[in-house]
Amino acid sequence: MLQLVVLGLLIGPALSSCPKGYDHYNGDIPGWGTDLGSALKVSSREWCARLCNALSRCLSFEHSSKSQLCNLNTGATPTANKYLDYAFCTKQGSSDCPAGYRAVDGDIPGWGTYLGSARKVGSREVCALMCSSWTQCRSFEHSNSAGVCNLNTSSYPTRGNYGDYKFCIKS
Repeated sequence: MLQLVVLGLLIGPALSSCPKGYDHYNGDIPGWGTDLGSALKVSSREWCARLCNALSRCLSFEHSSKSQLCNLNTGATPTANKYLDYAFCTKQGSSDCPAGYRAVDGDIPGWGTYLGSARKVGSREVCALMCSSWTQCRSFEHSNSAGVCNLNTSSYPTRGNYGDYKFCIKS
């Protein structure tokens, strides 16, 4: 990765950039990856991406340039704040959420937080449009099987997944 320092400013791709075919997110999935591979010693993000690409269940990876460690994840999006210098890279097209939203594992118990609960909608896209129409809406949960949409004022789930609901937060 080519970077130049001009008048004390770093010019060029950010150290947190992800390889081609991956999107960068600020965040982390706590722990050292999932059962796919953890704390794997690799020299670059490109090698970490190659390992992830070789496994169909791998949807994202975390890589530290400083420690040269790679963690492979079955989750596509972070569930916690960024950890140290680790870059969080998600395979493009691996999100279950509409454009403008990203999927996160988890649930906020109940039926939405004050904005709307257990609303019957035809699709996840309609649920996203409803959330986008409220400035206070930070996320939504949607079940394809029940056709239910719950709108939330919080961006992060507080519990594990519930049924087939997908938790989507504004990008």
